[in-house]
Amino acid sequence: MKSQRGILLCVVLSVVGLGLTGYLTAIHLALLRGQLIGGAVCSGGGLFNCHAVALSPFGTFLTIPLSLWGVLGYLATLSLAVIAWQFPDSSSQAVGGLVALSAVFVALDVVLLLLMVTQVQYLCLLCLFTYGVNLALLVASKQTAGRSFSTLVQQVPDALRALRPTSRAAMAWIFWGTVGTGLLGSWGLAASATFLTQGPGDLRAQMTQFVQQQQRVTVDVQGDPVHGPATGASLQIVEFSDFLCRSCQQAAKYHPLILAGRRKHAAFIFKHFPLDSTCNDTITRMVHPRACEVAVATECAHLQGKFWEFHDLVLAAAPHYNPNTIEDDAARLGLDLAAFRQCRESGQGVEAVKRDIAEAGRLGVTSTPTYVINGVRMAGVLNPVTFDEFVAALHQDTNR
Repeated sequence: MKSQRGILLCVVLSVVGLGLTGYLTAIHLALLRGQLIGGAVCSGGGLFNCHAVALSPFGTFLTIPLSLWGVLGYLATLSLAVIAWQFPDSSSQAVGGLVALSAVFVALDVVLLLLMVTQVQYLCLLCLFTYGVNLALLVASKQTAGRSFSTLVQQVPDALRALRPTSRAAMAWIFWGTVGTGLLGSWGLAASATFLTQGPGDLRAQMTQFVQQQQRVTVDVQGDPVHGPATGASLQIVEFSDFLCRSCQQAAKYHPLILAGRRKHAAFIFKHFPLDSTCNDTITRMVHPRACEVAVATECAHLQGKFWEFHDLVLAAAPHYNPNTIEDDAARLGLDLAAFRQCRESGQGVEAVKRDIAEAGRLGVTSTPTYVINGVRMAGVLNPVTFDEFVAALHQDTNR
């Protein structure tokens, strides 16, 4: 009876794991289309960002999202648990296989957790839940087996032999039928998603042609706020932006995804181009009233080392940020209010904004967001897929 309860627990845990990895797969595929789903669970701010983890260089293996590999793994554990439940003659080998497979999962989880912490520098909350499921699977299957780890390791060859697809081995046919179907489905889904988001190689070709046709420019970024290494970055991303621009607000949601896994060699630099004629004399009409006021406030926060905090606060409230709360927001961030007011009233902040506007005019920037990536200008929102193809085209052009 005790072993049956343990087997049923493994069935339940496998189903829970399938649900989690299935949802993570939906999130990953939506990201490839430029859609951010999952709400606060996936990108609630701070340390947790499932989107950034999914689209980091470690989010796929052999062109298939890791979440789909997770689906495949849980199909394998589910089939073994069902075999142990329904085929008493094969129960011992199936439970032994469950222990071995869940032990491999836990080992992989340790590696992936280290990569998230040290390389991506974001954590995926849903991924952490799957790590808990895997650990629970290991404990439940080990207790159900009722054997020591050393004995179970010695019996792994027997479990593998039991999985050979012979005409009399129902266990093997069930296992490989489930896993094989899952593998084909995963590969087909990944291939379809790649085709739908990138086309038959067209996006890469278009990006390569675009990069080759652009004249390289240099941007003066001295004193500008930067994420990443201030000097020596092999990838320099300069964004000309307007805090009250809807497209800029959307683009800002993609920036953590773009930088995930590239923090050691990518520098992201912010420059102002508010579409507000009170400080920007390069535009002919007012587009975003009070955008200059917000830009000046962030520059004054920059003088106190709080630019990115103010940047994130404004964008977190977008598209309904109220410039009337600027001073209250400065107080919330712990700024020296006297110095903050003096910066705004003396014109020191607006001078910094106008330097960025002058630089934008020199480079021919007329809209937001506009990026200059390693000297190549590109206007419009850069979603992660487009950005990856753009960087690949840059690398290809550099190595010609």
